[in-house]
Amino acid sequence: MPCRHGRRATMGGMPVWVVLLVAAVACTWAAATLLAKVNPDDPIPVVGSPPVVPVAFVFILGAGVATGWLAGSFASEGALGPWGYLVGALGVLVPWVVVRVRHNRQVG
Repeated sequence: MPCRHGRRATMGGMPVWVVLLVAAVACTWAAATLLAKVNPDDPIPVVGSPPVVPVAFVFILGAGVATGWLAGSFASEGALGPWGYLVGALGVLVPWVVVRVRHNRQVG
């Protein structure tokens, strides 16, 4: 749904949801990389938590999830419709899975 004035929300011509999605990917990537660096000899489990979980990880991952959700909200109001939320979720999950799988391969 467009804004009251009939135009879509953009930042320098780029849709806001794209900017937010890039920020969500960056935050999630940073959080997963931080978790991998503080657990260099331990695998990161799929369910549960690794031996060391820094507080910064929780805040950075929370920022990534919130930004991904916001990106999904903006995208769902635009051309993507309800698929915008899936795009926001993938923006959070894909970097997390990629970093975790790469770290677990190096560990064991």
